[in-house]
Amino acid sequence: MSSAQPMIRMNDLNKSFGQLHVLKNINLSVSAGEVVVIIGPSGSGKSTLLRTINQLEKIDSGQIYVDGVLVSQGGNLSTTAGSREICELRSQIGMVFQRFNLFPHKTALENVIEAPLVVKKIARSEAIAQAERLLAKVGLSDKRDTYPAKLSGGQQQRVAIARALAMHPKIMLFDEPTSALDPELVGEVLEVMKELAREGMTMAVVTHEMGFAREVAHRVVVMDEGQIIEEGHPDEIFQHPRQERTRSFLRRILRAAV
Repeated sequence: MSSAQPMIRMNDLNKSFGQLHVLKNINLSVSAGEVVVIIGPSGSGKSTLLRTINQLEKIDSGQIYVDGVLVSQGGNLSTTAGSREICELRSQIGMVFQRFNLFPHKTALENVIEAPLVVKKIARSEAIAQAERLLAKVGLSDKRDTYPAKLSGGQQQRVAIARALAMHPKIMLFDEPTSALDPELVGEVLEVMKELAREGMTMAVVTHEMGFAREVAHRVVVMDEGQIIEEGHPDEIFQHPRQERTRSFLRRILRAAV
């Protein structure tokens, strides 16, 4: 998959936490409509990489472009774009975390309408109609008035996806969205993600769900110790990995999945 201008482009990214060098000279692009799945052992920098895209983590050096706009350079916002433009770009990046982070005192529908009402200032009737469509999309029409405590983990994560989609994002970031779920609930969340991929959503996904990576990814990126050690089509990575570190990681994780 190619695009004249990548939706996400990272140039020579570096990020440290104190003495720990978490991201080391990362170069990565994601084209519009592409699904990139990032895999690798725990502590390899995968989640930090995702979090730099929407500035939840500031970078120490390098550049991040989103839809052609320089939004981060060496940890500082770009002077080539105004703060309003950067805030608008951030609002177009949806992110779904390991934990659902729903407002416990708000129903499923109220969680989904919150950001459009507060950030986009749309009419409440419009926000409600949109939320109802999105809850139907993730299979939760019957849970619109249910509070998070009464939802399963999989249902809460699907509400979180609907909430992110309510902002009409150009990009969806998923940070191990099924890792906190009971095994029998994983499939319902992955099915929603597969549908988004079929619809052409640009997605960057950190996951240990290798079946999802094989089925949905256009490209798999392998990270280890803060570096991208290889990347390619899922068939290449899973059947003919070039790096011994990739081979050992896949052996371990696929054995654990049996």
